Amino acid sequence: MAPVNLNRRRSSGPLRFAAVLAAFALGASGCSIDLSGLRPGGGESPSPSPTPVDAKPVLDAAVKALGELPAVAVQGQIAPSGGEGEESGVNEVALTVTDSGAVSGTLQENENEAKVMEADDKLFINAPTEYWLDQDVANPDSDKYAGSWVRVSGGQLGMDPSEVLAPEKLAAILGKLAPAKDTATLENLDGTSAYRVDLDGGEKNRVWISEKEPYRLLRMEIEELNPEDGEGGPRTRLNFTEPESADVDKVFGDLIGATEDDLSGSRDARVPVAWKSQLELDCQTGGKCTVSGTVKDDSTGGEKAEGTVLVRLDATLQNEELGEKKCDDTASLKAGGTVDVSCSVDYKLGASSSPKSYEVTGKGLLSTRGLSGKDKDKLLKSLKEQRKTAKEGGEGEKSDSSEEPSGN
Repeated sequence: MAPVNLNRRRSSGPLRFAAVLAAFALGASGCSIDLSGLRPGGGESPSPSPTPVDAKPVLDAAVKALGELPAVAVQGQIAPSGGEGEESGVNEVALTVTDSGAVSGTLQENENEAKVMEADDKLFINAPTEYWLDQDVANPDSDKYAGSWVRVSGGQLGMDPSEVLAPEKLAAILGKLAPAKDTATLENLDGTSAYRVDLDGGEKNRVWISEKEPYRLLRMEIEELNPEDGEGGPRTRLNFTEPESADVDKVFGDLIGATEDDLSGSRDARVPVAWKSQLELDCQTGGKCTVSGTVKDDSTGGEKAEGTVLVRLDATLQNEELGEKKCDDTASLKAGGTVDVSCSVDYKLGASSSPKSYEVTGKGLLSTRGLSGKDKDKLLKSLKEQRKTAKEGGEGEKSDSSEEPSGN
């Protein structure tokens, strides 16, 4: 851990103050795993159909039905795009994604499983120590990540599920990939007869769609699953099912419970942060002492962080006679920038005919927070509204069995 010193500076009064050390843990490591198991199209045994059909109507109908679903459950593999060698890592995912972009599920890297949750474009994971040792993350509070919810970016997870797997958004992405061939042929997909449709945008882009109407998406293999308005995305090999309304309600219940109970102490790994220079401690006559410092984005190399993170200073000042006092301050740090934090304590020393000097020591610790209290309340309110909407939609479908489910 690297020491951080509080500078000495003479105040106008008789008080004196002392230097203090604050230490931060830094560490990062990398890993590589075999990618040979994730080759879009690998492992399949095509069985050409003697009766191929027109591909476009099948794809269009399946994409339309996908976009109208209240949620999808996906299970399969994601990996960095463009890599076929052992240096590219394959992650197993099992996620439920609602039409509002709420996400709940798991991601497994090597033997380490991380819980995943997302709502209102705020993405969190909860993973063991071993998972974080494999990540390129070095923050003052990274030793607090294990077993806690940590806010991350889509790039850190491998993708942003709400941007590429929410039913309507995924339908829009697939809808822009026209069939590369005029016909779709039947294949044996894990014991189920399904149409395989080869898509434009790369020879490894294809989907499998149910043989019988109403057509529905069963599997997709996409070389680079990009958000509709973004660039860069993972290779994916994912199977799709439509979750029951009770499963969707459980997703919202889990997200609401996690938000209520756990997100107050969540951390943020999206931007590496550090003190820009030494902390300063200024004590004045009368007993008021202020700790201040500047926090910077500590990104190195060509990688650039994105977003705005909450940074927090926790200061503890102490004198044997006067006792211990604590203070804290929180500020928003924009990626690429700096921000000042400071807080004060007051020993409230009265006037005296015999002035006395005190030596004050202290420490200042830097950490991050995934959400402010206000943002947590907003997220909780939004999730409850989304859950209510999902319930009302499900009850509406169930009340009239004579109509085809709309999925809305």
